[in-house]
Amino acid sequence: AASTCDGDYRTRWLYFGLFAWLQCSGRFMSLYYEAAGLTSAEIGIVFAAGSIVSPFMSAALGVLADRLAGSYGPGARLAVFYACILWSTVMFELQAVRWPGVSRFAVMLVCRVLIDCGRPVVLSLLDAVAVEGLADRERYGEERLYGAYSWAIAGIGIGALLDRFGMSVMHVCKPIAALGLGLALRHAGCPARRRAPLDSCSAAEAAADPSDGGTSQRPEPSGTSSSIRRLLWCYMSSPAKVSFFFYAITLGVGMTLVENLLFLFFRQLHATYLVCGLSVGVTVLFEIPLFALSKHLLGTFGARGCLVIAGLCYSIRVVAYTLVPGGAWVLFFEPMHGVTYAFWQTASVEVMASITPCELAATGQTFLGSLRGLLGTTTGNLAGGLVIDHYGEPALYRSAAVLVALGLCFYLPGTSRGGV
Repeated sequence: AASTCDGDYRTRWLYFGLFAWLQCSGRFMSLYYEAAGLTSAEIGIVFAAGSIVSPFMSAALGVLADRLAGSYGPGARLAVFYACILWSTVMFELQAVRWPGVSRFAVMLVCRVLIDCGRPVVLSLLDAVAVEGLADRERYGEERLYGAYSWAIAGIGIGALLDRFGMSVMHVCKPIAALGLGLALRHAGCPARRRAPLDSCSAAEAAADPSDGGTSQRPEPSGTSSSIRRLLWCYMSSPAKVSFFFYAITLGVGMTLVENLLFLFFRQLHATYLVCGLSVGVTVLFEIPLFALSKHLLGTFGARGCLVIAGLCYSIRVVAYTLVPGGAWVLFFEPMHGVTYAFWQTASVEVMASITPCELAATGQTFLGSLRGLLGTTTGNLAGGLVIDHYGEPALYRSAAVLVALGLCFYLPGTSRGGV
């Protein structure tokens, strides 16, 4: 059931299960923390504490997954993937426990750190499995769109349940979703090892020093430290790659403010939980066709063009949020979030796959997530909560639009001569 006649390993139902599991907390976590009595600044600190830890854990788990995959095959990445799911689910449930003499802020802070030891890496691990399992990696979006289906279904469903039963329903949905993902994993089976062709990074390394065949500056991929050195050499070897990573950080700040704090803004606009959930559904209505057409989009716009479109749509959308008269009006601008996310996800996975050695696939995908998490997500969470408390949500999202636009202005000249 996992493969087709062309040898592709199908991850679509794993994406479906994963995004249902992610949505059982997801954007609703800011509202969960608010219901627990946390201020906007405390909510930002809680999110930031997790995002400080997660890049280091994601990098370590990515290296571990690649090392195990080298010894036991690609299925080892899925074993690490599901172990992280189970760990994060258990840590999430601990938030419901009332600890005598311990403030709710302290409980949420510690639990968030423990949750983010495993949660942020799971998408990168699955992306690595998906890309490696496809004969044509430009078809990645065809698998990924199944995650968009479940993200929308779960978002609308949880929004309706929250209006009816309150925040406690999240502690029921999360383990059920983890169990469902385990069943999807069993159905998918184990991927076969696929030998990938020479990648662009390896070619760049070979050309590093023409006088000696490029061997003098080319680190060997043996050992964790050597693997990391090799990746850093790959990623810092051209202005185009450096500008890509800088743009990724700025967009990471902006996306964090949407994923973690936007529903607080929606509630200030008197949106119900159901409207919050419907906003996810509207987003996904536009993500689905874009993921389905991902190969065509990459062929038409290229990865660079897709990244530019993602940034432009983000800046226009968040400014529009600050101008609407009421909560339901945000639904008119949510399609642009679908465009931002689908274009960014499709293009960034393609970029990382094209510049990363195939034997370090999981490490490469987690590197981007770790970089965005450490510099982008942490900054967004800390600054976001403080700005909301002192200046309000409109000032926060208008500032985010300017920041992403600046990142885009830095990215465009850096890639004007081709490359990433």
